[in-house]
Amino acid sequence: MASLRRRRAALARPVVRLTASLARTALVAPPPTAVAAPGGGDPGPARAAAGTVGQWRVLDLGAGRYDVSWRSPTPLPVTGDRPEIVGADLAGGVTTLGADGRTVSAVVTAPVPPQVADLDVVLSGDRLDETGRDGAAVLPRAATAPARAVLDAADPGAPGEFAVVSSDYELAPLKLPGMKEPIERIGHVVEPAPGAETGPRPLVLFLHGRHEVCYDPTGQGGYAETWPCPAPFAEIPSHLGYDYVQRVLASQGYTTVSIRANGINAQDYRLPDGGAEARSLLVQRHLDHWVDLADEHQVDLTRVVLVGHSRGGEGVNRAAQDIPLSAPYRVVGQVLLAPTDFASTAAPYVPTLSLLPSCDGDVFDLQGQRFVDVGRDLAADDTALRTGALVIGANHNFFNTEWTPATAVAPANDDWFGPNDQPCGRATPQRLSAREQRAVGTAYVAGAVHVYTGDTDPLPLLDGSATTVPSIGDATVFTHALKGGRDTRRPGVDATPALPTAGAEARICQGVATADADALSACGRGAVSRSVTPHWYMAGESAPTRRFLEVAWSRVGARAGLLLDRPLDLSTDRLELRTVLDPARGPVPLQVRLVDGTGASVTLDPVGGPTQTPPFVGPQVTKVWATSLLVDAAGAPEAAEVDLADIREVDLVAGSERGRVWIADLSAAPADLPAVPARRLARVDLGTLTVVEGDSPERRLVRLPFRVVGEITAPARLQAVTVGSRPGDVARLRIDLAPGQTSGSIPVPVTADQLDDLRTSTQVSIWAASGVVTGRYLGEVRVTDDDPTPTMRATLARSTVREGQDIVLRYTLGAPVDYELYGAARFVRAPGRYLSTDDVPVSWLTRQGIDPDGDVVPLWRSYVYIGERLPTGEQRVEVRIPTRADGVREGAEKVRLKLEFGRTRVTREVTVVDAR
Repeated sequence: MASLRRRRAALARPVVRLTASLARTALVAPPPTAVAAPGGGDPGPARAAAGTVGQWRVLDLGAGRYDVSWRSPTPLPVTGDRPEIVGADLAGGVTTLGADGRTVSAVVTAPVPPQVADLDVVLSGDRLDETGRDGAAVLPRAATAPARAVLDAADPGAPGEFAVVSSDYELAPLKLPGMKEPIERIGHVVEPAPGAETGPRPLVLFLHGRHEVCYDPTGQGGYAETWPCPAPFAEIPSHLGYDYVQRVLASQGYTTVSIRANGINAQDYRLPDGGAEARSLLVQRHLDHWVDLADEHQVDLTRVVLVGHSRGGEGVNRAAQDIPLSAPYRVVGQVLLAPTDFASTAAPYVPTLSLLPSCDGDVFDLQGQRFVDVGRDLAADDTALRTGALVIGANHNFFNTEWTPATAVAPANDDWFGPNDQPCGRATPQRLSAREQRAVGTAYVAGAVHVYTGDTDPLPLLDGSATTVPSIGDATVFTHALKGGRDTRRPGVDATPALPTAGAEARICQGVATADADALSACGRGAVSRSVTPHWYMAGESAPTRRFLEVAWSRVGARAGLLLDRPLDLSTDRLELRTVLDPARGPVPLQVRLVDGTGASVTLDPVGGPTQTPPFVGPQVTKVWATSLLVDAAGAPEAAEVDLADIREVDLVAGSERGRVWIADLSAAPADLPAVPARRLARVDLGTLTVVEGDSPERRLVRLPFRVVGEITAPARLQAVTVGSRPGDVARLRIDLAPGQTSGSIPVPVTADQLDDLRTSTQVSIWAASGVVTGRYLGEVRVTDDDPTPTMRATLARSTVREGQDIVLRYTLGAPVDYELYGAARFVRAPGRYLSTDDVPVSWLTRQGIDPDGDVVPLWRSYVYIGERLPTGEQRVEVRIPTRADGVREGAEKVRLKLEFGRTRVTREVTVVDAR
């Protein structure tokens, strides 16, 4: 299923988001109890605020670096999205998930030690370390969506004329990089029945997303987390969840296959990219198999369409990038259902539909919009149509019947989390049922497949037109489009603000959302940022942003707009503005004014009338998303006096007393699709580098290598961010690439010292700006410490104590180190009589998170952890465990403690005797 990133939570402060890779580390999980205060004082809660969940730990690594982690009291869910640590003034790289499935961790730099009260861990829009669900601001409800014309062509969601048959195949397992266990290769085929006269059939390949892998079919054991599934657990057949749309496509003359990816889902936590490359390789190996099957199944492998759901969406996009034109198959389009896009990338020259559910409770931030927005700027000659579609009332899971209650063989759920009486609740009319959502999915998947394989009749479903089809009933889908032969102008790039009239304001803003109302350069500031903002990154994210024109007005008739660097020809093409409406100000009436090179102008109503409506507004569900504002100037008699082939200025004219909109871009859109060039951009893959620290205090530069896969044929550009090992070591770089370049490097500073260090590294992220795409977009420079590690001695002050005395553990470090050490002690079983929970003070048990009114059990069964810190530069610390004098003669009782401090692992035993 599914970089916090993106509208994750309604936070009241600017934050830096550290994107989680789900790469599990060998990090020792922090204890699920309070941490003892430095110096052996009474332990206190790491976070005392009411309503908090789990355990935070901030460990000082020295030189302004901190290991920040949070441990959940329960295993984190298996979702398409991934957890992220957020906090003020942090700079860091990849967030990781521990092998326990509960511990989220990141190494960050900060000018001062991060305060636990200022940190959050966020998944699917919710702060996991706080009770309850986070929601967006309560805003006015949107009016009814504008009327939609019925498609003047066959409904792509309706079954076709051919009978269909199903079959399955299983190939030898596949060994993939970074995966310990091989991946299954299983395909579910649905195609026209033998003898059907379809002609050569395009192939449509489906890839499901990240979901639970193993379940107990007896209903007794829940889920298993190991791979392959151990008995009696069975695999969840997620790949069978698209059979409903496969059957419709097969009846229309297509061959379809849905492939299983459970082995990846069980192991992708190890991978920095969340498994995108692994899924790409799996897709390619299945397509390799179809080379041998093509003739038998009448398949035309020059017309392959990929359909990916959730992380499967990011996986097929990566495959579309990776498959070279020399391959014996050609990807001609892709449909992405509720996709992730952790890499902020796109596949140029591949027509793309990104279908976004307005009630997605997993990929909550609708990051799949990036496949449209990022693809706008990567290649100037790219004519592949890119469509963003917002499905009102759809959730994440119901596109797959095996993730849907009542139709799944394994336990399944509705991923939306809100109350039933709220806009996404099951009791409200705008929320789609599972059957209704599948109908929408079928119509749009099939419509895109038709268009991408040569039948353009369903094009109005994908080009921003207000069009519907009978098979989806009264479901509402908003669309907008880029590329596809459009001549586009971008605010701040090839269009500048026109002089506004009285009562209007216009300015270029950055596509950033922040809770800071005074961040005037950010488009989404203040209350707007508390909504889901798919076009805008959250403040603190490092990915490059795009610019928008913000227009606000305070009187009817006020106008503002854009001066175009190059004239726009609207003599035959319609005008399309991707316009984001401020949801707090509701529907607004707008007209569009066109000005030609002589200064002649005309003001026109948009197609469908002046009123423009935000797509979805309400508690927890507001989507700040660009709808299509369309103008047919060529068909307007009043435009006869204007030279439509020479439009130099486009303005919005207010029809209300108050409002605000943002223009993402504007385009002249042709009625027909042009051919797509047979091209693929070269891919850039970052590497890793390990260097020896050395002793010189002078900073030196090392170079992190990258390689280019494919050929760069024109100047290209990357943007990079490096997060170093010292506060302030955050560099934003522009990397220019020359035609023919096959490799390169990114400079990274390294600093040495003469103290033992821990986890010194610099993390590097790259994004494509133009002329290339990215594959392995995360890299790292690891610094091998060459200073001796001092020994740690763990001793007992006394091996025998009397009731009422403290058990005292002493830790002594042989020399100072350049990081803070964290230790944990836990009770383990020992022979003979053992100290129990009634042998220690109630107050001490309470501080350890143990219910003092619970059953009396031996301490080794209480799961108490005793935590302690050794601050940077210090060498000694004591930990005290109090005992209670109960006045009862019990004889000698044992306590055995397993101690972990830094790299020290020892067991010590204490005897507690009766008080005299």
